[in-house]
Amino acid sequence: MAARNPTPASRRKRKSNTWKDIDQSVKPKAMSSASERRVWFGRAKVACMVLAFVVVVGAALHFAPRIEGGPELLTKAGESMPVAIIDIETDGSLTRDFILDCLSVPEDANLLSVDLDTLKERLESVGQIESAVVSRRFPDALVVTIAERQPIARLLAQRPNGEKLMLFVDQEGEVFEADRLDAKFSRSLPFLDGVALSKKEEGFSRIEEIAPLADLLSEAQAIAPHLYSRWRVVSLEREDRLIAKGPVAKEVVFDRNADFRRQLGKLDYILDYYRSARIGKIESVDLTLGDQVPVRSL
Repeated sequence: MAARNPTPASRRKRKSNTWKDIDQSVKPKAMSSASERRVWFGRAKVACMVLAFVVVVGAALHFAPRIEGGPELLTKAGESMPVAIIDIETDGSLTRDFILDCLSVPEDANLLSVDLDTLKERLESVGQIESAVVSRRFPDALVVTIAERQPIARLLAQRPNGEKLMLFVDQEGEVFEADRLDAKFSRSLPFLDGVALSKKEEGFSRIEEIAPLADLLSEAQAIAPHLYSRWRVVSLEREDRLIAKGPVAKEVVFDRNADFRRQLGKLDYILDYYRSARIGKIESVDLTLGDQVPVRSL
């Protein structure tokens, strides 16, 4: 049998089976949406870092001259902060004008250059002022807070030239001048007797052992103001006693170590009884003997 000659179709079929005829190109796998986001996020992050670096460098070059002149700029800023407001708060009777005179702040004063300690010292040199706080409130105000001494009694003293001097004493025993007290309030205070005043460098020495008297006066004002208002003089002349003097009872003796409320209650009862019985004026009442209360009439 004669051999078959291969047809063109057979030749083409055989030829396609060789490795050289296999398509060598490979299509890339499609990228997922999550991967695309990660790529774009990374690129954006790098871009932001580069941009931030450029901004920082630019700012440094721009502000370098100003930073070098920082102290001068701060000084100029401070010079442009005048004191426009002085805010004053006090718990007593000192007037705003009086406090402003004590402060003596110049009209062209600068908020940063004002010496707060000096202003505080000026205020606390006034006898009526117990303590003062001076602070800044930006941009243009001084804030002054004052605590005034609260007197419980007044004293008469005399200057070296013979001039009479009105002084006051508070519950701590501090003696001070107070020509700015409310006149009505000042006249309502009893005079203090039985103490020795001594001068010191910046005023008068403190009166010791005044706490019991302060307690008695406070109790009388609270529960028996009708009795308190008639006391013209209170005295510390006796070490273990407190003495109140007035027109209704010339002398009332209190035990400084006993309950003042109970003693005031007894005194009120006795005065009311004598007034209703029209027995007459009372010379003295001694409340230091417990239930026994000796009373002497005029």
